[in-house]
Amino acid sequence: MTMTPEVASLRIGRSVKSVEDAMDELLARSGDLLAEMARARVETGEAAHAGHRPMMRVAAMQRNLISARSELLRAHADLSNLAESMGIPVEGCPESASLDAGADRDEALTCLA
Repeated sequence: MTMTPEVASLRIGRSVKSVEDAMDELLARSGDLLAEMARARVETGEAAHAGHRPMMRVAAMQRNLISARSELLRAHADLSNLAESMGIPVEGCPESASLDAGADRDEALTCLA
C-alpha cells in the first residue's frame, strides 16, 4: 500500500515537532544540570576551580545542541518548502520565518517583518 504525500507530510510534521520539543527539553535539562553543578560547588564550599572542567564540558555540549537545533530548524524549513512545492498545505509553520542559508551555523531562526 502506498502512502499519500498528504499523509506523509502529516506524519513527518508530527515527527519534526516531536524532535524540536525533545531538543528544547534537552537544552533546558542541560541548563538545569549546569546550574546544579554551580550550586553544589558553592554549597559544599569547594574551591572555585573544583568542577570547572566538567562545567566546561556541559557548556560545550550545550553549544553543540544549539548547533544541532539550528540544523533541525533548517531541515524543518526545507521540508516546508518541499511540501509547498508539492502543493501540500503547510500548517503550523510561520509564513514569515526563514533561515539564512549563508548565516553562521549557530544563528537561530529569524523572522522577517
